[in-house]
Amino acid sequence: MSDTLNLETLTLRLRRFPETQQSDLIAWDAADELLMLKALPEVKGQLLIINDHFGALGCAAARLNPIWVNDSYVAHQALKQNLDLNALSQPSRCLADLQPIDESVDQVWIKLPRNLRYLEYLLDWLNANLAEGTTVVIAARLKEMPTTLKGVTENYLDDIQPSRIRKKARLLSGKTCGRRARTPLVLDWQAQGTDFRLENHPNTFGGQKLDVAAHLMLQHIPTGHQRIIDLGCGNGILSLAAARANPDAHILAVDESWHGVTSCRANLAKVLPEAQFQVLWNDCLTDQEPESADLVLCNPPFHQQQAITDHIAWQMFRDAKRTLASGGRLRVIGNRHLGYHIKLKRLFGKVETVAANAKFVILDAIK
Repeated sequence: MSDTLNLETLTLRLRRFPETQQSDLIAWDAADELLMLKALPEVKGQLLIINDHFGALGCAAARLNPIWVNDSYVAHQALKQNLDLNALSQPSRCLADLQPIDESVDQVWIKLPRNLRYLEYLLDWLNANLAEGTTVVIAARLKEMPTTLKGVTENYLDDIQPSRIRKKARLLSGKTCGRRARTPLVLDWQAQGTDFRLENHPNTFGGQKLDVAAHLMLQHIPTGHQRIIDLGCGNGILSLAAARANPDAHILAVDESWHGVTSCRANLAKVLPEAQFQVLWNDCLTDQEPESADLVLCNPPFHQQQAITDHIAWQMFRDAKRTLASGGRLRVIGNRHLGYHIKLKRLFGKVETVAANAKFVILDAIK
């Protein structure tokens, strides 16, 4: 499969990050193409790009030196990789989250996030910090546009105009209007069945309730460990439970979502002294020292952006094995149909079933 994007006025080489052997996965989609074809020629002045998954938009608009914002650590690596691949300069501002901007912004591009509460957070910030009437262009494939999107955009933007459909993708163009969120977008809630109160920033997995897998995992947190890693920590619920079950342990929590690590850091700081935990924004356990942990807890995702894939889980498992000391355990929860026991047995050799219900299974892979 070619990794070259060819449009009438633009040719780019683009690769997904991290690269895998799944040749059907490419680093751009029809919504990216539509922005490049229709919105890019209209940009005059400062451009703000938000949620560009693999850096395709950052590369296309590189000559404009856009402000580039993405919650995902992996997306930042993808942008750098693809800029280097095309001999383009890194934008002067690559941010993990929206920050006050000194100069005026003339146009905003947003690749529609999966999480509409995060979209609300973005639009609320734009209304609070940009001049009224600033153009905001939201891009997505039609299948990614939920029926509730219309109401969300109308709450925060005026003069919304849909583009013509091209390759089953569409742009929604509107203007900032100064309207703000009516309720807090950073949530604070009680985790059901626990005494943990959780702060959740908008793009953190979990919303206002624990998922079924987390509930099951909380019932099976091992004790007797000193060096614990919560891999893919999200809001840190497993870190909190691990700290309680292992009061003398040091907790390292890692996530590739900036909102995830921001939430986790705030939640751990409520119950642990600063010296007893560390929260990292990173791609799995990249750069972690070998044999530096006794226990890794993991509830791995099975998608990257819109693509269903197991390569993230594989990377988590490989990184965990490298990071665990001899005799250390990787405790994983996953849907039964994902077959994690096969992957883990191939990688670790020894795998034990800890618990299971009709949908999920918890496994220990022992190094």
